Amino acid sequence: MKRLPRAVGLCAAAALGVLLGSAPAAAADDKEKENSIQQPGLTTGIAEGFGRTQGFYVATMIDFGFRSTDPSVTKQAVMIPMFFTWATPWTIGGKTQVSFKGVPFVGVSAYAPGFGTTRPYNPYASVWLSWFLGNGFNLSVGEGVQINVPSKLNETLGRDFNAFQQNVALSYVKNNINVTTNAFYTQGRTRDAASQPHTFNMDFTALKRVARKEYGLVGYGMWDLNKPSVGYGEKQRELALGVMYGYLIGNLVQIQARVTTNVYQSNMGGYETRGGIMAVFPLWTPKAPTPKGTKR
Repeated sequence: MKRLPRAVGLCAAAALGVLLGSAPAAAADDKEKENSIQQPGLTTGIAEGFGRTQGFYVATMIDFGFRSTDPSVTKQAVMIPMFFTWATPWTIGGKTQVSFKGVPFVGVSAYAPGFGTTRPYNPYASVWLSWFLGNGFNLSVGEGVQINVPSKLNETLGRDFNAFQQNVALSYVKNNINVTTNAFYTQGRTRDAASQPHTFNMDFTALKRVARKEYGLVGYGMWDLNKPSVGYGEKQRELALGVMYGYLIGNLVQIQARVTTNVYQSNMGGYETRGGIMAVFPLWTPKAPTPKGTKR
């Protein structure tokens, strides 16, 4: 593969970094900024703490944003054809449900002054353990990894390593209400250039369902937890709030749309407004058992 020229590579880092995120992939003499390895806010709307009944569930996502960087706006998009959850029939001790979650493919587009690209990005795989706590409360813990896809662009961004991620999600799902907090820590790395800090993210959801409609508030936060000694700019932080509206099509497909905007940011290069559209549906669930005494 042909090596990206340094100027193009740094521009790519600036544009894609603003989009993708773990934290600034800045060269020692540059101020390009980015956010966490997993785009903040992607899991809003999903009851991540709730252990689903056995089956294979899919969320298809398009997430896009506009950040008011100087001298002009930076535009970005994340495209995820399949964010799957396989809720297995297996339990540990009869009370701990085992699930697998993953994103086999991620596509990204980024456009900044003098640069534009659309490329694949690192996929994600994880195992989750879930517990029903009672009275509508559910807890899930996930251990996953953002898997390195070798490329010159990922090398420039500082994403050419397997970044381990730990999730803790708490969901209240009862009386047509979904209140979820999904908190996750992602590992960083220090190297001579394009270092990545350890980051902490939190996605928040508070939705109310009325018949086929649902609506409510969503938000997210992202914080750098450290400042690598080399190959890194200043620590970054941001908070965003917004609204979500959803509609159930038939009895299976849930469509959700959201819009968020920064209410606080530090060293992110500017304030950002993001939008997203997501469809969630079961791809496979087990057949219901045949009642006794009926003909097959």
